[in-house]
Amino acid sequence: MTKTLKIGGGAGFLDDRIEPALDILENADVDFLMLEHLAERTLALLQEAKRSGKAGHVANLRYRMETLLPPAAEKGVRIVSNLGGADPIGAAEVVRSVAAEKGLGHLKVAAVTGDDITELVRALDPILIETGKKLSDLGTPLICANAYIGAFQMKEALDAGADVVLAGRVADPALAVAPLAHHFGWGIDDYDKLALGTMAGHMLECAGHATGGNFADGGKRVVPGLDRLGFPIAEVDEDGVIITKTNTSGGLVDRHVVRQQLLYELGDPGDYQTPDVVMDISGVAAIDKGPDRVHLSGVRGSKRPDQLKVLCGVDNGWLGTAEISYGGWNAAGRAKLAGEIVTKRLRRDKKVSNLPLRVDVIGVNSVFLFGEPREDMLDARLRFCVRAPDQETAQHALAEAETLATNGPAGGGGKTQSLRRTIRTFATFLPRDQIQPEWQMVQ
Repeated sequence: MTKTLKIGGGAGFLDDRIEPALDILENADVDFLMLEHLAERTLALLQEAKRSGKAGHVANLRYRMETLLPPAAEKGVRIVSNLGGADPIGAAEVVRSVAAEKGLGHLKVAAVTGDDITELVRALDPILIETGKKLSDLGTPLICANAYIGAFQMKEALDAGADVVLAGRVADPALAVAPLAHHFGWGIDDYDKLALGTMAGHMLECAGHATGGNFADGGKRVVPGLDRLGFPIAEVDEDGVIITKTNTSGGLVDRHVVRQQLLYELGDPGDYQTPDVVMDISGVAAIDKGPDRVHLSGVRGSKRPDQLKVLCGVDNGWLGTAEISYGGWNAAGRAKLAGEIVTKRLRRDKKVSNLPLRVDVIGVNSVFLFGEPREDMLDARLRFCVRAPDQETAQHALAEAETLATNGPAGGGGKTQSLRRTIRTFATFLPRDQIQPEWQMVQ
């Protein structure tokens, strides 16, 4: 057993760029590649796809494995990912198929299941964190409920020799904790060590965030080579973790970038609860150790929670969006007038008069609501959004925005419309012993 384990963070969301993961495989000496692809609502969309007879795993799974599996296998790099989505077993079968096509049929592929507890949640009707009321009080259909499970089923699969491990909903940092626990032999009560692994996983889970993505600010905070942004690598020993990247990629790894990601979505820095451990980063030191190398140490851990977080996806109706541009002197003023016209017309239409509406002028008040148009703004784009219970009603509302071409202010054009079904997520907590994750090797 080596004293250091190196993990590459190869993805941070559903459709993340694949080139940085390939760069890590080709130009770094890593032991594992971690691929994190599931945002909060992504799994609900995949659950719906599975129930309608479509693939329940991440849609680009085959492409990603065709691209990444051969170089990973050549270097002996093992892959741990939540690409399994709503169907980890089906995803594992796809990976087995790709492996066979590439002459890699010897690779072992495992699937982790048990996070899908939709029927259990439907029966229990739990209290939701956001509302303080029962799930059923929402009055909208439950699409799915998935528990955030931890690292140890993935660890067991790695212990059994799996080269690729595919899960559904797992805590993002667990994708790094699993290979670290496997490599170093950590147990469920090695709290400080599990916290170290969780910190490493947290630094990798958003991929480009740890190398300068979402950090640059024009000439104020400069990140070199953002057009070829690399993804992070965690070099972990039992005393700390080095965050770095390949020297063939763009981006920046310094203590400022690293601290930004370290605090990202953390809540209380002294009480970050995961399925594997409660992490306390309040005493962590981030020290630059050379170009694109930052050392993190001082993390502490305590006993894992007795409850697991569960994410519930519910139907949130249809979202319709229409846009139109205005050009010339006072363009923003005419765009604002167009929004007022559409709003008044819809409020008189009994079919849609009670629907939630949002009207804003992009570049004026679409992010901060207090903005006002100026006469010297020579171009402006009006955006109109409506939420409806069904597709037909949403389309009816959008039709009114279409009439602005000849029934609104002067100088409008470039109309667009979009319509999509939406899902809203709510969280609850359930006792750990009610959720039984498991794993299997898929042949």
